[in-house]
Amino acid sequence: MRGRDPDLADHLQRLDAQAAEFGLYLGLPQHEATLLGIGAGIHDIGKLCINEHVLNKPSRLTSAEFFFIKQHPMAGYQLLAPLELDQRVTDCVLHHHENYDGSGYPHGLAGENIPLFARIVRIWDSYDAITMNRPYHKGRSSSEALAILQKDKALYDPALLGSFTDMMSAAPSM
Repeated sequence: MRGRDPDLADHLQRLDAQAAEFGLYLGLPQHEATLLGIGAGIHDIGKLCINEHVLNKPSRLTSAEFFFIKQHPMAGYQLLAPLELDQRVTDCVLHHHENYDGSGYPHGLAGENIPLFARIVRIWDSYDAITMNRPYHKGRSSSEALAILQKDKALYDPALLGSFTDMMSAAPSM
């Protein structure tokens, strides 16, 4: 990943550490927090199958380009399937773009039907995307990111988003 897209590799490395720490904050046992970190650290592996010009396009994606981007969760899941990893890890890869209100992809899952680890990665993935500089936008501050997540709260598990906000407010350096 680092050789192809250093920014994406950095994103995955941040999510690995941050999601695992959040898992501990939520009270998950160390083993489960570690699995959560692993899932978060590979959740975008399917982007290896997406043209890098599309991934790094500095302007708005066309509908066809967005269609291809939306294939990365399934592509990642298929890449990992032969490895027979813990299902919670592969759930992060497959379901990290599912929205709590059912508007996400690839399966349009809603609420508690979205696996817990994927619901956690969904929040961290969004937060990191908002706060980091990307080809298509300048990174926002942590407080701005938290406000955006609250504005879009229908997309996220409300209890997890509340805990996330509490943790981030207590440790603004993340």
